[in-house]
Amino acid sequence: MKTTDLLFLAILAAGVSPAAAAKPEYSWVSANEYYMVLPAAQNLSISGAGTESVKPWGLGLRAVGHQTFAKTAGLQLASVKVDSPVAGRNTFYMLALLAGMQYTSPKTPGKPLRFTAAGLGEFGLSDATLYMAPVLSAGLLYTTEEYTSAPEGFTFDIYWRLADIDLDNVGGGRAGSLKSGLGVKIGYVFKGFWTSKEKAN
Repeated sequence: MKTTDLLFLAILAAGVSPAAAAKPEYSWVSANEYYMVLPAAQNLSISGAGTESVKPWGLGLRAVGHQTFAKTAGLQLASVKVDSPVAGRNTFYMLALLAGMQYTSPKTPGKPLRFTAAGLGEFGLSDATLYMAPVLSAGLLYTTEEYTSAPEGFTFDIYWRLADIDLDNVGGGRAGSLKSGLGVKIGYVFKGFWTSKEKAN
């Protein structure tokens, strides 16, 4: 190889290295939780038809970080069946984006249970009604992998929605208010598969 060729390659390598180091890298989102909201009795106040007991249930997907304190966000779809002597029978749905912060206790060798707590905002849509409600939750994560920093395993959570949700149509063209109350959900956390771009150090 000629000296000029070697010189050209050396200059090229010197020029490429800093640029390559500055390129964005891909890092895995730690984990994703798939969960089910179990039917739990809540009060639904219906305009002109009194108060009925309903049992919302639903499905959700949520991104979970591996840090002790981490951002979390997900989507949830819930179904609410109404059976009122005055308003009649009806089922309405609630699609919500949940976003906030979650605390996960550190992994302790030999102890599979980890404590979790979260503060979330629920931003939802039901029929043509937009709503927002704060939610607090506490639960347990049963880790299935002994040596991993990412949370992975079965989850059990009890949550409390702190505000009533006013809805324009809960059945028979009547407005209603889903009262604040307790709920229960179970799920499983899988290792993450979504990626995000970050600048390299």
